[in-house]
Amino acid sequence: MKHLVMSGSILLAAAPGQALPTIADVPELAKAAVARRIDVPPSAIHILSAKPSERTPGFVVCGRIDAASDQDEGNAQAGQRFFVIIPGNFAILDQDGKALVDTYWSSNHCE
Repeated sequence: MKHLVMSGSILLAAAPGQALPTIADVPELAKAAVARRIDVPPSAIHILSAKPSERTPGFVVCGRIDAASDQDEGNAQAGQRFFVIIPGNFAILDQDGKALVDTYWSSNHCE
């Protein structure tokens, strides 16, 4: 019995902490990553493309923040494009540099 308990403990210690996200998880994770960067309602964040990454494990997401749902027409957040890497929840916005977003969109075949 002692060996069974010990081997079970080793197995639990070696198990990963979180399951990898699936494509079904990606839209919500991407919206959360963008929402952490800027203050917009989730309904204003639109996913244009979500797909497995060709370069790294995980997914890439391209999208845009909807200007029509923005309360303040002068808000600089409206109309911005974004790029998110999942897992990692790494979001890049036009405000970080349009050329940077252009590069990520181009290399990942975003529309």
